[in-house]
Amino acid sequence: MSEVFWINKLNIKPKKNLGQNFLIDTNISRKITKLVQGQLADPIIEIGPGTGSLTNELLKDNYRIKAVEIDKELVNLLIERFGEVPNIEVIHEDAMDYDYKQLSGPWWIMVGNLPYNIGTRLLVKLITEVPQIHRYVVMLQDEVAERMVAMPNTKQYGSLSVLASLFTNTKIQFNVSKNCFEPKPKILSTVVTIQRETLVDEELRLKAFEISKIAFQQKRKKIKSALSEYIDEDMAEKLSLNLDLRPQELTPEDYLAIAESIQ
Repeated sequence: MSEVFWINKLNIKPKKNLGQNFLIDTNISRKITKLVQGQLADPIIEIGPGTGSLTNELLKDNYRIKAVEIDKELVNLLIERFGEVPNIEVIHEDAMDYDYKQLSGPWWIMVGNLPYNIGTRLLVKLITEVPQIHRYVVMLQDEVAERMVAMPNTKQYGSLSVLASLFTNTKIQFNVSKNCFEPKPKILSTVVTIQRETLVDEELRLKAFEISKIAFQQKRKKIKSALSEYIDEDMAEKLSLNLDLRPQELTPEDYLAIAESIQ
């Protein structure tokens, strides 16, 4: 059955406030699934499965899936569609509130067409708080994807770039046409892969990310002002940093060095 068939079974229209744009192109679902690169029966947490386009392809590869969906109507539809399949658990909950400590074991993979309204916040939460998710294959708003891989001194560079660099290896894979969704979104979508390995200095890197957030809240100021709480002339000299630089001119490694110096 086509994905449009399952969308038409809904008794409600897609909710704009939940960022619901359902993927209807099975070819795209398959391309995304191939990027998972997991082993047989690997555990996957799928965020925002919607009507189950990606879910259906993942199940073909025998992954074990926890599908977290906030919309009760969609939960009912997913249970109708996959209720007889043993490898899936459909969870009716907000992904921002779900207790990810329930993910036992170290090697979970997160897959999802992330709602535009929570995509950035959710990724930050998962990358910083849920180390047992070691790989992500996610569809994001193209602007968010560009920010994740942005280099210093570019328009897109910010604290999200610092986080992605310090904690992950993030790659943009491909863009997805608006025609692949129902209803069509107003913005372009991009699929990214994110590899997050276990780090021995996670707390230090988290501190560096927090410092970068403070800096970018005042990104037009020089760091001698924006980061006056953390860095003075002596420290700047020790780190070979020019206090007249602005936040976007500091590399992720610079922020990490500042965090290490204030321990």
